[in-house]
Amino acid sequence: MFLLLLLNSAFVQAAPPLVVTELTEVVPDLQPYVSYMRDPTHRLDLEAIISAEADFRPAAAREGLNFSYTHDRLWLKTTVTSAADRRTNWILEMRYPSLDRVSLYSVTPEGISTQHQGDTLPYQQRDMKHRNPVFRLALEAGESRTLYIAAHSEGSLTLDAQLWQAEHFYQHSQASYAVLAVYFGMLLALAIYNLLLFAVLRERSFVLYVCFVVAFGAGVAAINGLGAQYIWPNLGEHGNRILPFALSLSATVGVLFTRSFLDTARRTPVLDSLLEIFAWLAMIATLATLFIPIQPALQLMSITGLLTTLVLFVTGMLCVIKGIPGARIFVIAWLMLLIGGMLLGLRNFGLIPSNFVTVNAMQIGSAVEMLLLSLGLAARFNELKRLKEQAQLQALSAQKQVVQALVHQERVLALRVAERTEALAEANKRLEQLAMQDPLTGLGNRSALGRHLPQAMQRTARRGELLGLTLIDLDGFKSINDELGHDVGDQVLVEIGRRLTGHARQTDLVARLGGDEFVLISEGIADQEDALQQGQRLLDVLSMPIELDGLSLSVGASVGISLSNGIEPDMETLMRQADQAMYQRKRSGRHGVLLHSAATPNRIQA
Repeated sequence: MFLLLLLNSAFVQAAPPLVVTELTEVVPDLQPYVSYMRDPTHRLDLEAIISAEADFRPAAAREGLNFSYTHDRLWLKTTVTSAADRRTNWILEMRYPSLDRVSLYSVTPEGISTQHQGDTLPYQQRDMKHRNPVFRLALEAGESRTLYIAAHSEGSLTLDAQLWQAEHFYQHSQASYAVLAVYFGMLLALAIYNLLLFAVLRERSFVLYVCFVVAFGAGVAAINGLGAQYIWPNLGEHGNRILPFALSLSATVGVLFTRSFLDTARRTPVLDSLLEIFAWLAMIATLATLFIPIQPALQLMSITGLLTTLVLFVTGMLCVIKGIPGARIFVIAWLMLLIGGMLLGLRNFGLIPSNFVTVNAMQIGSAVEMLLLSLGLAARFNELKRLKEQAQLQALSAQKQVVQALVHQERVLALRVAERTEALAEANKRLEQLAMQDPLTGLGNRSALGRHLPQAMQRTARRGELLGLTLIDLDGFKSINDELGHDVGDQVLVEIGRRLTGHARQTDLVARLGGDEFVLISEGIADQEDALQQGQRLLDVLSMPIELDGLSLSVGASVGISLSNGIEPDMETLMRQADQAMYQRKRSGRHGVLLHSAATPNRIQA
């Protein structure tokens, strides 16, 4: 009990007073000098608060003054003592603009003075005109003043505060407004620039980018308090809806912009369908912010923003893997916004401290992100311009060769263009086939393996099956090359390829990796025993004599097998495990089958 009494006395110990002098320019953090008290009922008046002295707790015991999303009214208490030898003027600044209502009660022997601020208070009714909740404070020489601050908000209740000498505050305020002016000036310039490009090119990506910039800019203006100061100064509590609606709308438009910018409908239809579904969900969340209570709307906004940024970042990574143009700069851009959005969201939920970086993380990340996306659109514009110029040059070249009448000239030109397009498509198709084919055996090559294996692993994971990777290295092939010549060796490789193809199922892939090394990708493997039986049947097929121009040749093979459920092991590990099993088999005496010793991965449950 004695220890509990000591602990209780420590909790109710009042915060130390804040002592300032005429040399104090700013006290950047008032938390060590502040005590706090919760009022869940919103019924306590100042007299009751003053009487409840024992209920205040020192704020220094907390990690910060971010109380996250709460319906409570928070009371802060601090005592400021002037050690100056003259009258000094101060400004108490709450650093988070998006507070619904903040009131300062200054207790003096002459009485109590009250000042009111908050973004739900019409701007003209605020006691001091500023985007942040700020309060004037005048201290006589040697005066000690007790201050009570009452605050509540439907959004994140962040009560970080600092005390400025008035002249230094005005300098700081001008600098902060200048930074915000640069930020919003940049957004405006990017929006106008891309709107003009849309007017010229009629490219859908540009107008979606403009809509994204406008919606996001409105949300940031609401966060910074500039919207309530300049754009919607008299909306009061209705202005609270703008923040969740604007940022949720920017998430929806961001998904649509991604589909257009990366051309997912043509390049990755499956991914495009998923993005379309997510866009509808984001739109539903956007509309919901107009009807549900403010606090859930703000929480839904944070969740929607985080999920959208993560989804689009993953989308960009998949497009980078597929080699889609513009995907790299898109990933870097959304990574910047992802970092900013995550920092802001985590701060809103009180999971990380509130400071300059976390409060302005969205602005910093979004500025970099929008610049990068604008650069990406500019690169796309240049590509369109290049293609247009190239088409014009081809048209001029074709016109110089035409000697017939205009009608006949147009018909011939149209016919040639159609034939050339068809031939080019056929040539590209043939080149693509050749690029995926081993020229000697006609089997797939490494490129074919690199394209087939990820798709096979995705199917395996989706079906909850196992995939087997069988690596085959011929034994004794080098002696055939050395003794009988490379022509005979090539014929042996062709025959081995033919046998592997005959042994494989229609859904399997047989590829030659180089030299006398082959690989077989088999889906729908039942278990380790099934994999070993398939490997043994394959070995039996390869061990049969090869008849070539009167020669009867036999080759052995060292076979290594590894299994995957489509998720683990990954492709690189799967190849490495099969390679290890094959070489272990070769070191153990060659001509045999060995399954990698790692445990069989669990199937993915549907």
